[in-house]
Amino acid sequence: MAGSQEKTEKPTGKRLSEARRKGNVPKSQELNALVVLGAGCVAAGLHLQSVPGHFRELMDLFWTNGFLLNELSGSGRHLFVSVALSLFRMTAPVVLVTFVFALAVNLFQLKGLLLTLQPLQPKLSKLNPLSGIKRFFQLRFLMETVKSSLKILIVFSITYLVLKDEASQISVLQQMDVVSILAETARMALRILVRAGAVFLVLSLADFYYQKWQNRKDLMMTKQEVKEEHKQAEGNPQVKARIRSIQRTLARQRMMAQVPKSTVVITNPTHYAVALIYREGLEAPKVVAKGMNVVAQNIIRTARKHGVPVVQNPPLARALYKQVKLDQTIPETLYRAVAKVLAYVYHQKKAR
Repeated sequence: MAGSQEKTEKPTGKRLSEARRKGNVPKSQELNALVVLGAGCVAAGLHLQSVPGHFRELMDLFWTNGFLLNELSGSGRHLFVSVALSLFRMTAPVVLVTFVFALAVNLFQLKGLLLTLQPLQPKLSKLNPLSGIKRFFQLRFLMETVKSSLKILIVFSITYLVLKDEASQISVLQQMDVVSILAETARMALRILVRAGAVFLVLSLADFYYQKWQNRKDLMMTKQEVKEEHKQAEGNPQVKARIRSIQRTLARQRMMAQVPKSTVVITNPTHYAVALIYREGLEAPKVVAKGMNVVAQNIIRTARKHGVPVVQNPPLARALYKQVKLDQTIPETLYRAVAKVLAYVYHQKKAR
């Protein structure tokens, strides 16, 4: 019994769809951080040359018009707008590129747009102190702790190595103007970010595949769960059998309702019965009812009750039963034989 509770089966398509609807999809936060960091570094590097110019423009505004900031109208408002535009031009390219890449990496990981509020719904289990203690000792929590500690260690190590290498340049920063200091600081920061990004690339790829593996493992199913899901998808066998029985009964009732309207019933005489209808407008006689044994006897009984001619012709009855489906016209190979029966029926009607 314990073996049936082991999750050894791969998740079904339905299980994966339900998990996605609930927002349970593999997603690496490390990959998100890497892409955002990388995009920000590239955008900042490309935009770095224009920053000093924007900063000088900003400083000029403050040195020449700083006193106007205390005014609430006229030139004061104009200065405020100018400063805001200058700051926007300095930061907008980097922010825009970072936003686009952040959106792209999320769409990539989620395999399309995913809008769900399920993860935001409150769960009482999260308020249980015992559940919190259990989560603290879970492998996933320990992995996240190790990753966070490793990232901090990497950033500190890279920062230390870069600053050590830049020691000579740092010593002369005090001799530079403000704009040059900012440019040098940005360059050093960019060096740190690029090196950290290269290391985080390896961590992010490893985390990306780990998250996919962990998510698939969490969604694994027991044999009983797979069996129950198949039963739900296909329906309970007893219920399906009952539905098929009802469908056959309704189909037989509809078929028997056509017998009183038929032109002739051709029999075996008791094992087979086929009801044909032929009237003006039809290109050929059509089978409207057929059956064997008990059904055949019911067709014959209904035909006689409503005055429909019953003609015994065993070979033709068997051929019609086997070759022609309900509501289909007879094939050309049976035209001559059926025509003889219809001629006989019409002759009998005229004789009356």
